[in-house]
Amino acid sequence: MKNTKTNFLLGQLDDIKFVVVYAKYEDKWIYCFHKRRKSFEHPGGHVEDGETPMAAAIREMFEETGISDCDMIPLWDYEQIWDDGIHKNNGRMFAAIVHSLGSMPPESEMDRIELFDSSPENFTYDRAEDERDLDRVTRMLKAFEE
Repeated sequence: MKNTKTNFLLGQLDDIKFVVVYAKYEDKWIYCFHKRRKSFEHPGGHVEDGETPMAAAIREMFEETGISDCDMIPLWDYEQIWDDGIHKNNGRMFAAIVHSLGSMPPESEMDRIELFDSSPENFTYDRAEDERDLDRVTRMLKAFEE
């Protein structure tokens, strides 16, 4: 069974367990290269006990990219159904407008960051879904500018 993700309006879901950050720097998307998986992905990860999703997004952004100079914007919530079709996790998508790049922390699970115009070929997850999400994030960020 394939994982199924359903998007919801921001704040519609409770118990947010994961965060994903679509980070943009000088009109390019920032992707992290995972040391173990040997593929690219967005910064993100688990929300720790007692941590807000916003705090988790800021922490994960720094841990996986070394970036702290950014504006973090919550965008939408999602529900991810597991492969077993029974269990699920709730997550929140964020956009980060990055003002300057940082230095990758040595203990990071990421090897490096790279800048792309679109989803990289060697993407860890569903690349077509990532392209749809990139388009959605782009449209939402454009609406913030208007």
